[in-house]
Amino acid sequence: DAVIVATGGARGVTAHTLIALARAHGGKYALLGRTALEDEPSCVAGLTEEPALKRALLQDAMARGEKVTPADIGRKVSRILANREIRATLDAMRAAGAEARYVPADVNDAGRLGAVLDEIRGQWGPIGGLVHGAGVLADKLVADKTVDQWNMVFDTKVAGLITLLGALKDDPLRAIVMFASVAGRCGNRGQSDYAAANEVLAKVAALEAKRRPDCVVKALQWGPWEGGMVTPQLARQFAAMGVPLIPLDVGAGWLVSELSDRTGNVEIVLGNEPLMGPLAGHSADASAAGPHEHKVTLRVRLSPGSHPHLADHEVGGVPVVPVVLALEWFARAAAACRPDLSLAVIRDVKVLRGLKLDHFADGEWLDISARETSNGDGAVLALELSRVGGALHYTARAQMVARRTAVPAKPHTPRTEPFQGDVYDGSVLFHGPRFHVIRSVDGIGDDGLVATLDTTAEMAWPDEAWRTDPAAFDGGLQLALIWTRRVLGGASLPMGVAALHTFADGVPTGPLTATLRGEKRGRDRTVTNVVFADAKGGVVAQLEGVEAILRPDAR
Repeated sequence: DAVIVATGGARGVTAHTLIALARAHGGKYALLGRTALEDEPSCVAGLTEEPALKRALLQDAMARGEKVTPADIGRKVSRILANREIRATLDAMRAAGAEARYVPADVNDAGRLGAVLDEIRGQWGPIGGLVHGAGVLADKLVADKTVDQWNMVFDTKVAGLITLLGALKDDPLRAIVMFASVAGRCGNRGQSDYAAANEVLAKVAALEAKRRPDCVVKALQWGPWEGGMVTPQLARQFAAMGVPLIPLDVGAGWLVSELSDRTGNVEIVLGNEPLMGPLAGHSADASAAGPHEHKVTLRVRLSPGSHPHLADHEVGGVPVVPVVLALEWFARAAAACRPDLSLAVIRDVKVLRGLKLDHFADGEWLDISARETSNGDGAVLALELSRVGGALHYTARAQMVARRTAVPAKPHTPRTEPFQGDVYDGSVLFHGPRFHVIRSVDGIGDDGLVATLDTTAEMAWPDEAWRTDPAAFDGGLQLALIWTRRVLGGASLPMGVAALHTFADGVPTGPLTATLRGEKRGRDRTVTNVVFADAKGGVVAQLEGVEAILRPDAR
């Protein structure tokens, strides 16, 4: 039930994070902004596209005999769209169970701000949280930038914050979140004012943390956001520096998580820092300078709402993260770390401990990190998956390349005979319906088997920007268990995967043909390789070194 005041929170990136915060914790939110809320002209009802809005406003003005310029129409459309975005933010926060209101206010106007805060206190009580997300850009080289442009950018961040902190000095603040930028840490072309403002913000945050020891204070130094203040030119500039854009849902989840962090860390870089080039006047010889270090950490929240299919991957009634999802997240982290390269293989996959989701119903957070360890021919990345603030569960290495090697030929079909029985009768596979990816086992023998699998898209898992095909890959692991029963005579469990080789990104058009070949078999374990091919026979991926071990009750 905390009362939170937020600047810049009614629109854009800040609004998205506040909606996530409302969903996680509820509360009462007063969103401050400079846009005045107005009623829409009736002539634009039901119109959403900018050209249609402009035509309707122009026709309405002409019908009333009003003379307007294209610039006038453009400004009216901008106000209409801004108002709609504000109202949509309020509706989303209220739908999440929070109370929310919007108050037009300029944070640099101390008198108006004080009156607004008094009104909020009178309605809801003392203010317990501040989110300062206001910001503007006026990108130009410093030689071309006017004093007014500099002041506008700098004051929106810094002067507004100082005014806010002064007005809230007697409130029992339990959380202060400042939307800073990695530009303040590393600089950015054309953003001297924005960089300076964000660096000052970070230092003010450090000071406030000392002044308010019982308050969680964070200066979140964001990288660039998808859908944020990133023009196409800026996006290309960030890509050249090895800085991926932060997906809206990922960034919002980071903010919610950081508010639960009481380690005392104030300045937090979220996303990737720009790739630093050689010093002026020095050679760019990588062999002399050593590798440029890239690193990125992604955070994912697992819950019945976000990952409902995991309810069909349970052991003893508790959902367990399948290794194929760990591989998928590793692929995403690798792509975010080195977006200029392609993933060739994830190898040396080590399962340090299984990942049971004992608190799945309430939501559990995982961190997936990628760090470059060498960049000779492409790049090698060290990968880790851990609980947030907890134990390490998976490690691996990724080989990134400028261009993938030639796709291997589809493997020869092993000698097989017809498969007898029901794949999902419960005798071998423990998977629920949303993991029933095996359409058919088309033949099985002592050397291997051939099967037809559905893809992630066909299983209707939640729509995500998949880098791999985890549903089909889990089908490959299931096939290893089926073949193990054939050759060892009992039910088994998957123990791990040595490597994932990828020859294409994303989920291919299904169904896929999976060809499994036995590589090793012992008294109680097997090792197999599984190759996945699309409908045209093209190999899309290979799971190497799939290990299965007999269950204790089958030995």
